[in-house]
Amino acid sequence: MPMAALSFSVMSTYAIPRLPSSYPPPLTISQRRSRDAKHHLLMSSPGASNFKFIDERNGFNGRTYQKVKRTSGYLLENASNVAQDNIEENSFASMCIDDDIATIRLLFSDIKRRHTSLSAYATAWVAMVPSLDNSKLPQFPQCLSWIMENQLWDGSWGLLDLPYIKDRLSHTLACLIALRTWNVGSENVEMGLRFIKQNIAKIASEDKYNPLGFDLIFTAMLEDSRGLCLELPYDSPPIKMMFTKREKILKSIGINHMNEYDPSLIFMVEGIRKIVDWNKVLRHENKDGSLFHSPSTTACALMYTRKSSCLKYLNSMLEDLENGVPSVYPINLVPGLSMVDSLESLGIARHFKHEIKQVLDDVYRLWTESEIIQGISSASDIINLSTSFRILRWNGYDVSPDVFLSCLRDSDFLLSLENSGQAITALLNLYRASQLMFPGETILEKAKSFSQNYLENIMMDEQNIAHKDLEKEVKHALDVPWIASVDKIEHRRYMKTFPFDHVWIGKTSYRIPFIGKDCLLTLATKDYNICQAVQQKDLQELEKWSEDSKLGDLHFARQKLIACYFSAASTLFSLEMSTVHIAILITVMDDFFDVEGSTEEIQCFVEAIRRWDPRGVCNSSDNVKTLFSAIYNTINDIAQEAWGFQERDISTHLREIWYRLAISMMKEAGWMKIGYIPSMQEYIKNGEITIALEPILFTSLYFVYPKLSEKTIHHPEYNNLMQLVNTCGRLLNDIQSYEREIKQGKLNSMSLFMKEYPTTSIKDATKWMRLTVSESTQQLLKNLLQPSVLPRDCKQLYWNLVRNIQMVFLNTDEFTSPIVMLEHIEAVLFDPLI
Repeated sequence: MPMAALSFSVMSTYAIPRLPSSYPPPLTISQRRSRDAKHHLLMSSPGASNFKFIDERNGFNGRTYQKVKRTSGYLLENASNVAQDNIEENSFASMCIDDDIATIRLLFSDIKRRHTSLSAYATAWVAMVPSLDNSKLPQFPQCLSWIMENQLWDGSWGLLDLPYIKDRLSHTLACLIALRTWNVGSENVEMGLRFIKQNIAKIASEDKYNPLGFDLIFTAMLEDSRGLCLELPYDSPPIKMMFTKREKILKSIGINHMNEYDPSLIFMVEGIRKIVDWNKVLRHENKDGSLFHSPSTTACALMYTRKSSCLKYLNSMLEDLENGVPSVYPINLVPGLSMVDSLESLGIARHFKHEIKQVLDDVYRLWTESEIIQGISSASDIINLSTSFRILRWNGYDVSPDVFLSCLRDSDFLLSLENSGQAITALLNLYRASQLMFPGETILEKAKSFSQNYLENIMMDEQNIAHKDLEKEVKHALDVPWIASVDKIEHRRYMKTFPFDHVWIGKTSYRIPFIGKDCLLTLATKDYNICQAVQQKDLQELEKWSEDSKLGDLHFARQKLIACYFSAASTLFSLEMSTVHIAILITVMDDFFDVEGSTEEIQCFVEAIRRWDPRGVCNSSDNVKTLFSAIYNTINDIAQEAWGFQERDISTHLREIWYRLAISMMKEAGWMKIGYIPSMQEYIKNGEITIALEPILFTSLYFVYPKLSEKTIHHPEYNNLMQLVNTCGRLLNDIQSYEREIKQGKLNSMSLFMKEYPTTSIKDATKWMRLTVSESTQQLLKNLLQPSVLPRDCKQLYWNLVRNIQMVFLNTDEFTSPIVMLEHIEAVLFDPLI
């Protein structure tokens, strides 16, 4: 069903005098807001509360009011600690966070030198390598020292806080073999043997976690340990069972008949080293001499091939790390992606645009060279692919979802994920990536459906997720789609779960330590609280503006000052207050047309908007005078302020928008009064205007740099973006307000759709409308992220507005009956992070 946008031009009969060219240049938004923040936090009197507007009309009780007072006191105390007598012209924000930003910038230079946590398993394999000059001596004796110094209290090696017995046994047995090979650390060996004997039977009961190649590698190491006379229960049922499984696996692989070895097979070469063709193995050698950047695999290759490039790789690694060996070295992809992901998740990425671009350029190079996938693990591949795709696409890089095709077509894909123990993490990342879908990307549709169904089934049984933090992440991702999430709430939530180091599972488990996590969290907390202080100052100014405009005298109107402000502030860091003024005026104007204005008052009001002349309402009711005066003065003020940004008069365009809105609202009110039922198409055409998003957007656009010429502002792409936003707004509004508006006798696209298609149920009508919204959202996302004649900052405003709409109408009409929104408002605007 086509939904044509209205093309409308209004010629005003009353012109506002053009502002003089000598009008002083404005401060930038950030300069004005920093000035206001400094003034507010340094000059306000301690203990004073300026939040008298927080009352029952806005949904806040006395407890919240007291919290606001405490919040104000905290911010004042924090400000006094930061401020110095020698404050110059620097912004308040810069005084607080410049040092933190500089520190984090330095961390970017360390990213390429990052490595995983040191691994007892990998260190042991490097320690086993005999000297190329004298096979009776170790090539890397320093690794033996590390092993003896890093045994855990229970006799094992590995990550103490992970409960996986197979992982601990692999680390421990490898270390025992290394020590016994060179006849050192006898006490360490005795303790390690005791640990294995006490825990070997547990292997049979642990089926949810399998390190890569465990059944081949562990049994191969058991053969070595028997040859070294390590006293272990080789005839016990668990060990016999593992050897039986090993034979079945080797038979199914058919390694002797392979022309080429699969990367996943070579990655676990330690378990098949005595039966492989090493010439075939070395075909997969990297430029640095390693095999898949795995020290253990490379050490095994060195033992059997004595290849100088393998030795050079290991020597280079140990020159950097001295004694211990990581599971993976180096890790080119993950540290940079983790840094960028964390900066974006904490809401501080805007401070590091240049550094982020450098990191993502490197990631994109790996993407285009097909080096993201290594083929050694389905879990690591899908995690790396999903994270890279999501971050690269969001930052405007051209990435295709075709990379997911091979995974989704693999019939053993899910099984391999579950065997790795990382199925939930991998599919959570895939689900997040799939939400950045463009129209027609069926691969991402399948990926989203597949991952979502799996995660929903997992959540039906709490026992399926061992780690509660991961369970919370999955629940939140399913409950709150990315498009409906609130930036500031997401930043706050991430800060409470941050910092943590990512645990990965390869042949054994390992961590990728996050560099600078304390610095990031400190900056994010300060940044959040500074933004909150500015927002509180904004709210005070907003209340004053409302009083000056006498909006409180309009008793028929909903009082939505805080809700309107929150909707804008939750996604924007540099909020232009005029946008909030417009949103409030639209709410009041909507109530006037819906519940208060008579036919004569509405006609008088619309005519006054057309003429843009206060004299037109001289003989009207007080309600009409107050409403028109508020709109008239606000729009004139906006036009004057925008002159400094645009260096031209935008008043005519703003008045056209408001007249178009007034005409459409009058038409809708007229339909109601005479009982006229329009067609679905007629209603949508008018309703896309009465949803009243155009005045909000175009007001915001005029305060975003660069300057927008008259030609640019009327570019067809703006109309296309506006059409998509209007479609989402109108349909989502009508879905959630359907039952209420039916009772009130109001028009609604749901009821009109079912009237035109009588056999359609409410469920089917809702499904059709949500599908239309989804398609419009996908197209808007594509327009946002792909290059065009319009600046990204301008297009971002459209996207932010759609996200606000999705948030408001996610489960209910949160604007009319706020529940979750009240919690968000309290957290974002009044509750500081300490």
